[in-house]
Amino acid sequence: MLASLVLVKVDGTQQVLPLRKSRLVVGRQEGCHIRLNSAAVSRQHCELTVDDAKVNVKDLGSSNGTYVNKRRVSSTDLAPGDVVCVGNFVFVLRVDGQPSIVDSKKALIGGMVGPGGKTGTPVAKPVSKAPTKATEPLDGNTSDSSSEWDFDFLGENDKDRPKL
Repeated sequence: MLASLVLVKVDGTQQVLPLRKSRLVVGRQEGCHIRLNSAAVSRQHCELTVDDAKVNVKDLGSSNGTYVNKRRVSSTDLAPGDVVCVGNFVFVLRVDGQPSIVDSKKALIGGMVGPGGKTGTPVAKPVSKAPTKATEPLDGNTSDSSSEWDFDFLGENDKDRPKL
């Protein structure tokens, strides 16, 4: 079985990502097989497993969830043409060349899920170039700000501050 994900970008262009390994981790952390540099994507967001008969997606406890055809899933087998949403990124599964054509507009409408699982508009920047190596993020940004967090404590008193 030849499987690939077709990344549908907000500008309508597409990028094909062949699934050549039996297990691929998707996330924003360096070392992920498919690296998506977005705050909406967890460090290790989900994993794809590919065998001779099927492709499966399993959420790895991500904050924003993994969605298939706008349904939040913990683990599910995928069928050709299924739309997978990871953070702000929309993918269509292609198996053995099917579907042969991916309609970008239909995929974005059929797959984009906003904050809290609601249908939303994509906020991710279009991918500017194909990654040159496995650990380069798809948006071309090589800086990893995943360890930088901003906290805004509005009150002056300790009772107003969240417990850390």
